[in-house]
Amino acid sequence: MKILSLIVAVGLLFSCEENEVSTKPESSELSVLGSLVGQNGTPYSESIDNWSELKSTNGNSYIYQTSFYSWIGEGSITEILVIEGIVTSRSYEHFRINEANDEREIIDTYAETIENLGVNEEGARPITIDELYNTCAREYLTVDTGNNTIYFETALNGLMTLCGYVPTECLDDCFTGVSINHFDWVRI
Repeated sequence: MKILSLIVAVGLLFSCEENEVSTKPESSELSVLGSLVGQNGTPYSESIDNWSELKSTNGNSYIYQTSFYSWIGEGSITEILVIEGIVTSRSYEHFRINEANDEREIIDTYAETIENLGVNEEGARPITIDELYNTCAREYLTVDTGNNTIYFETALNGLMTLCGYVPTECLDDCFTGVSINHFDWVRI
């Protein structure tokens, strides 16, 4: 799907405190979200339930990557490490595709640890998957459908992989939301 090449990673925001985040939308939001079904047929509310079940089975330690790819040949990948429900590191790579050989040329990189999380402006916010679900429900899936095309996709296990929207009149690099292109459990 071409929208995946137009993904914009989520902006930077960091909170140093561990917060209990409710990923369940308010009952007034359920009617809006109930009709949104992921690429593999998983509704938003079922995807949240799947996430809770996956966490109870595998623990709350994992690593995931978000991505941004522009039509002009640039992109970035942000990797977030979560240990026992707390973001402990974030790394970022900004690259350009060399037109002559189709290889990535690194423009900028950084690596943050728990001591300096959030000091860099570029890249996805250092947040947990729980917080991504919350942001998805409250900021991305509730926009005006008359002026925006909403996207919600899931992996085969029901885990959210894409959540966001594109304004109807926009042509290039207009996706607002999150694209999870890699996820793995971390065994402690």
